[in-house]
Amino acid sequence: MLISLIRQLATADDKRMVFISILAYLPALLIAIVMHEFAHGIVAYLNGDDTAKLAGRLNVNPVKHFDPLGFLMLAVVGFGWAKPVPIDPRRFRDYKKGMITVSLAGVVCNFLIAFVATGLFAAYLAATKSAVLGGLVKYSAGYYAFYYFAYLLQYIVLINLTLMAFNLIPVYPLDGFRVVETLAKPDNRYVAFNYRYGSFLLIGILVLFTVLGYISPYLDLLGLYMNAIIDMMQSIFNAIFGL
Repeated sequence: MLISLIRQLATADDKRMVFISILAYLPALLIAIVMHEFAHGIVAYLNGDDTAKLAGRLNVNPVKHFDPLGFLMLAVVGFGWAKPVPIDPRRFRDYKKGMITVSLAGVVCNFLIAFVATGLFAAYLAATKSAVLGGLVKYSAGYYAFYYFAYLLQYIVLINLTLMAFNLIPVYPLDGFRVVETLAKPDNRYVAFNYRYGSFLLIGILVLFTVLGYISPYLDLLGLYMNAIIDMMQSIFNAIFGL
């Protein structure tokens, strides 16, 4: 997504507008990935595990959560990850409850952020309606400021829903797999397979469907799944806030 925005700079009639989009995309991206990992850490702490706190990861400092490969994947294909917060399940007061709540904490956090950002976007449009109807002076500071905050809130919604949908995929090391692992029997073959090959499987899925997507969007099953979840959530949010 970020790569596509950068490419637009070369051909855009209004390069400043594309630059505004990039400036809005980057903080939205950081908010999504940092809060996702912070949520894992804080819920683990509430379950009795202070590993993340002792490691200095129980904060919202982007540097602490930055993962170069995950960030690159987010920039190139639109979904990726941050550096996982360290968790020690042995410290949980209730192992199964702790694993499930911690595993789902990130995606629930992304969902809530997207929901709140949609509400803020609706309020923002309502608050600026008179200015827009009055006619913003094109290419003025107010014109770009209006679009910056509009883009920022929309990117926050989109990126958080993207991370939510992506992390629900039941492949190691994503959150969806952790839930499956917790609920599965100890000798589950799918869990064992994922521990051995899951990282390679995930990379293979990303590469395969990215390539297939260039051939035809109908071959990109991962993209179709992601878009279905995102579109459904956005439709629900928009209906709730009257957008």
